[in-house]
Amino acid sequence: IGPFYLVLSLLEDSGYLARVAYLMDSAMHSIGLHGKGFIPVMLGFGCNVPAVLGARIMETERERLICAFVASLVPCAARSIVIMGLVATYVGFRWAVLLYLIDFILIFVLGRIAYKVAPDEPVGLIMELPGFRLPSIKTTAQRTWFRLKDFVYEAFPVMIVGNFVIQVAAFLGLLGVVENLMSPITVSWLGLPAAAGVVLIFGILRKELTLILLGSLMGTTNFSTILTPVQMFVFAFVVMVYVPCLSTIAALVKEFGMRKALIISGVEVAVAVVLGGIILRVLLFIGLP
Repeated sequence: IGPFYLVLSLLEDSGYLARVAYLMDSAMHSIGLHGKGFIPVMLGFGCNVPAVLGARIMETERERLICAFVASLVPCAARSIVIMGLVATYVGFRWAVLLYLIDFILIFVLGRIAYKVAPDEPVGLIMELPGFRLPSIKTTAQRTWFRLKDFVYEAFPVMIVGNFVIQVAAFLGLLGVVENLMSPITVSWLGLPAAAGVVLIFGILRKELTLILLGSLMGTTNFSTILTPVQMFVFAFVVMVYVPCLSTIAALVKEFGMRKALIISGVEVAVAVVLGGIILRVLLFIGLP
């Protein structure tokens, strides 16, 4: 923490911190938000649940909705596990970086579309930059728990119930039924194994679960023997973009209601499936090594 605050103090003294804040504000304005929207977006790299809840700092309902929508598209730590554990490990690190770049472009494009669909002038960001001081451990712990308790109370129960549902479905033999129902999308359009249908359905519960469940269903965790590089890239892309985890959906329902949460989830599923099939055909055309 000490070096981090030292860097911030140096940036503040040199005037660069104000320039960084201006750049962030300009970037957020391009999708109809102001600079404060950068904070929930950055939180999304850890977990989308606090990112969605963090959208409360925005000034208007419209800005809160756009900010939460954009934040839900940010690849959280669970999605990064899939990207790094599958694409970076078996295909190459540069292909994993390409996935992140594609996601950032999608965030900008979809955020811009959301801004056009709900037109209004973004509120300007005017805030005083305080002097940075090294915080006390007690104050840091109190504020951390204040921000974390909503996640603990809302996300953990959903995760526990979700894992129970997976075990019950496996016991009742419903996983094969799901594979057959999903095969037109997963096999015909996305070019993935039939087992990916089950993985994507139950991956809504927890995104990092997709790799574990895929390895369990296919009988091996050596994914190079069950997936081609193209399939790995497409699978990781779909997992990265499609509907956020159930905990994030619950947070969206709490903040904006069931209807808006379903619209956001539906848009992300549609984008993931449509672009996933297009990316498959592009990679097959150019020949992914």
